Amino acid sequence: MQLTDGTRTFETDIIDEAARKKERDEQEREMLNAFARYAYLRYKQIRDKVNPRKCKYMYIHQVRQQLTSPARLQRVCNLVGMTDEEVLYLVEFVRKYLKYVK
Repeated sequence: MQLTDGTRTFETDIIDEAARKKERDEQEREMLNAFARYAYLRYKQIRDKVNPRKCKYMYIHQVRQQLTSPARLQRVCNLVGMTDEEVLYLVEFVRKYLKYVK
C-alpha cells in the first residue's frame, strides 16, 4: 500500500522493513523519520475525529476501540480523506513504533 504526503510517497512494506531493523543506513533513517512525522500528524487528525469530548485526552487504546465500529471508521475515513486500510495502518504504526504516544 502507498501513502502520499504531498510530494513524498511511502511504501508500507519498505516502512515496516526499515522500522524492524536495528541498524539503518542514512536513507532509511531519513525516510522513517519523515514517515513518523507524517504518521503522527495524521494520527492526531484521526484521534480528533473519534474523540467525543474534545477537552479530554484520548489514549491510543481508546482510539483503536472507537475505530472498531464500522460506521465510525467510515465517518473518519470520509473526514480525513483516507481509506479504512490507511487509517488502521497509521494507527497501528503509531502504536507500535512511536513510544511518545500513550
